[in-house]
Order: sequence, then C-alpha cells, then structure tokens
Amino acid sequence: MPFAGCKSRCVYCSQTVQTGTAESQLKNIYIFLQQALEDAEDNAGYEVAFYGGTFTAIPFEWQKRFVALASEFALSGKVIGVRCSTRPDAVNSEQLRELKELGLKTVELGVQSYNNKVLSISKRDYTQESIVSACNAVRKNSLELGIQLLPGLPGMDKKIFLDDVKKTCALSPAVVRLYPCLVFKNTILASWYTRGEFAPWELNDTVEALGSGLLMLWQDGIRVIRIGVAQEDGLTDSLVAGPFHPAIGNMVRSEALRCFLVEKMETLSRPFSRLLLPRRYQGELWGYKGAYKKFWGERGLSPSTVVSWNLPIFQMD
Repeated sequence: MPFAGCKSRCVYCSQTVQTGTAESQLKNIYIFLQQALEDAEDNAGYEVAFYGGTFTAIPFEWQKRFVALASEFALSGKVIGVRCSTRPDAVNSEQLRELKELGLKTVELGVQSYNNKVLSISKRDYTQESIVSACNAVRKNSLELGIQLLPGLPGMDKKIFLDDVKKTCALSPAVVRLYPCLVFKNTILASWYTRGEFAPWELNDTVEALGSGLLMLWQDGIRVIRIGVAQEDGLTDSLVAGPFHPAIGNMVRSEALRCFLVEKMETLSRPFSRLLLPRRYQGELWGYKGAYKKFWGERGLSPSTVVSWNLPIFQMD
C-alpha cells in the first residue's frame, strides 16, 4: 500500500521502489486483495500483510474493511493471520482493539530509531516517548508486536544503533526487522548525498554493527525475521548508494555467530579440538563465500573439526 496514510515523506523514503508497486487507490487495492484471496487454494495458510504505507493512518473504515476482508478467508484455511505496518505516532488503542476483534494479529511499528536527534533529522516527527506509548498500546490489546529499525540513518553511529537495540530488547517485541539505510533516487537523502551532506555506512561497517545488534537480540530470545530490504524489481536501478548486498542477511548472521563463538572461546580455560553446532548454523559459520575460513582456521577450526548436529546447542570438546 505505497504511501497510503502517509502525511509526510521521510528523508529516505522511496516506497514506490521498495514495495515494487505504484501508488494505488484504496479501492483498487481492496479489489486486488479480494480477487487474490478468492483465487487462492483452500488451506493455503497465507498471512495477509499490509505494508508500504501507514496502515493505521488511512481512514478507519478502510482499515476495518481490509482486516475483515482478509479474515473472511480464515475458515477455508486460506488465511492464518493478518498483520500491518505503521508509525508509532499513528497508533490508537481503541481502534487497535476493534481491529483485533476483526482478526488483526500483528502490528509492526516503523520505529527506525529511538534517538530523538536522529528522528528529527530524518523527519519522522515523533519522539522516543511516542514509540514506547505505541508499543504499550499494541501489547495492551494482546497483539503481537514487531519493531523495525533503520541503522545508518543521518546522525546515527554504531553506538546509537546498539543503544536502539538495547531499547528494543527492553520492549520485548515478538519480532524485529533490520533495514540498513540506503539512498534511492528522488529522495531527500539522495540530494543530501549528492551535495556531500550525508554518507551512508560502508557495507563492512554495517555487517559489523548489525552482527553485534543481532547477537543481542538473539540472546534476548527475539526473532529477527528480516535483514535488509527485499530485492524487488527496479530496486537496484534506483539505488544510488548504501550498504546493499543480496546476501546481507547471511553476512550479518555469520558475523553474529562469529561474535558469539569468540566470546565463548575466551571463557574456556582449556584448548578444544572440535566444535559441535546446531545444523541450522552450518551454512553461516564460515561466512559468505568462506570469508571467515581463515579467521577460524587460525583458531583451530576447519571443516574436519566442525560437526553439525540436530541439538539446538553448541558444544566444544
């Protein structure tokens, strides 16, 4: 729902690119969704997600119509959940209660940062107080809370980002998304970049910062369900600058895993000859295209000394 409900445009915003669609009227979106759900197979188990704009800022009658439409297909098993994305300053507790009764399950808040200076520069027009209030409203209405962070915004450094992660952990969301700030054509940020007034984070610095933040979220039991923007059609053509990489999720998870294992190794009072790790991490231990093979080799790890197993724990023998 590109720009739907948005009363202003943030400095980095290029939703027409990031959602892969052009701006549409709500009626057309409704008809499209209705047709898509009617054509879906029974028991398909889809989750309907309203993204791209500020869902809770569109007219409330339309909010109810969209959620109710998606929920109509729950009995057939076509739909198993409904979620939306919105701004922290566009949350109304009473309206959330009604939407919950109609079938809304998850609310993801585009927090981006808790730092008031960063929020001001980015033209977000709300403060940390609004974020906390919105998170409390979502949880008060027994909705699943999601938080989206945007590391690399103007005025942000690694310290501020990790502080954002700490504040996120304190709010105990069910899920988090990490979207490194990119510069797209026809944005305010692009003009700042062209004039030398803004420099996006380098890819290596981004991977390092997000790896540290991801580990903090993992250790708090918070699921990170997205790292980096989805590569929609036209995205790379409109990209001006920034830490974009199609495998950034793998790179960040590998860095988080590296930080975790190094921390554990430093606590050992004895050498080890073998590492047993959960099978789910076997594709990330060595890093993207083997980037960490030399690093681990210098610490005694090689493909012959690493064993993956089905247990969800790490063990060093």
